Amino acid sequence: MRMPFVLALLWCSLAFADRLVPELDPGRFGMLERELQLNREQAGLLRAARLAYVSELDLIREERAAALSAAGQDRIEAALRGELILDRTERRSLQAAVRKVEAPFRRRAAQELDTLILTAAITMPEDSGQAQEAFRALRREAWLQPWGLGTKGRAGGGEGVDLLRLLDEALQPGGALSGGLREDWAPFLSDWATEIDRYLNGPALELADAFDRHAIAKLQGVGVPEAEAAVAAQLATLERIHRRHAEALAQIIEASLDPAAGSRWMLSVYDATWPWMGIGNVRREALWIASTIQDQTVVDSALSALAASEKSLLPLVQGGVDDARTRRDTEARVLNPLLPPDEGIPTPARIALLSKTGAIGEVANETSHTLRMLLTKNQRLQMESDLLVGDRRRR
Repeated sequence: MRMPFVLALLWCSLAFADRLVPELDPGRFGMLERELQLNREQAGLLRAARLAYVSELDLIREERAAALSAAGQDRIEAALRGELILDRTERRSLQAAVRKVEAPFRRRAAQELDTLILTAAITMPEDSGQAQEAFRALRREAWLQPWGLGTKGRAGGGEGVDLLRLLDEALQPGGALSGGLREDWAPFLSDWATEIDRYLNGPALELADAFDRHAIAKLQGVGVPEAEAAVAAQLATLERIHRRHAEALAQIIEASLDPAAGSRWMLSVYDATWPWMGIGNVRREALWIASTIQDQTVVDSALSALAASEKSLLPLVQGGVDDARTRRDTEARVLNPLLPPDEGIPTPARIALLSKTGAIGEVANETSHTLRMLLTKNQRLQMESDLLVGDRRRR
């Protein structure tokens, strides 16, 4: 009965391995040219930098693919296709060997990203604050979006969180800051943008290495507590950056609007930080209704249901967050109930957390049912389709 779950985890790990982190979508530069309104000379320099980046990244991918194949990834994929039989020991040995290959290519990709951003920055006036934030956004996209791809199946403790993207979501119809303007709220996160850029320009590599060492230790069954402690320490550093700035903005929101809006903002941050708690789908469904459905009565009912749900969820979610932080900071453990327990035996802390996430799930499921009952069959199908596409883009 466990085989489908194990195979799913293997496929997820291989899918994540296909992504080079950090990696920036080259098409992003066309948008950047328009955002910054570059002149012909500046646009030419930016395009030259982009072409050099794409060329180097293609070379890194090619060499990485060869190294992964030599380490055994082809054999793992053949086993998943049923073309090869691997026993548990051999499979785990191959997985560990594949994971060990990643670090040098990740460092090369990070170096090429830094070179690209530095080269592009030279084309801009030194006092161009808009350009500086645009380049910081490029670094966030290259690191945080690919990291967000694996959040649910990895640690789930802050990797992949982008507070400015969460702010954009909060400004949408029905969001915590609905009706507000980005230029009014984004300045309150400028210090976060600067601090997270420094993190991504250095310590992020240490976190990525810690993820690798932890995965390898679990596969080899050696040094797991020490490796998990290293991941916990790295995640604590990152999550505290997010927490400090998110809570500061929540206080401003509460003073400017109302306490409920501040709480809703923090729930969105908790969802992005610990997605395994499962609190985000209900909000996305309600916001889809608010931005898509023309019937104001339906919209009002959806937002009312969301507000009641979030009021009930807040203490439950806060309890889960406190547990995750306590385990991380005092026991050097990383909680994620979606992953199988070590040695197949759930600990009391894991059982307690599963109980809390179960209570969260009950509230979320009841609210989701209420929201869906407001829609016609065709509207429900359209919402499911739109949210599925959006989830794939986020992850």
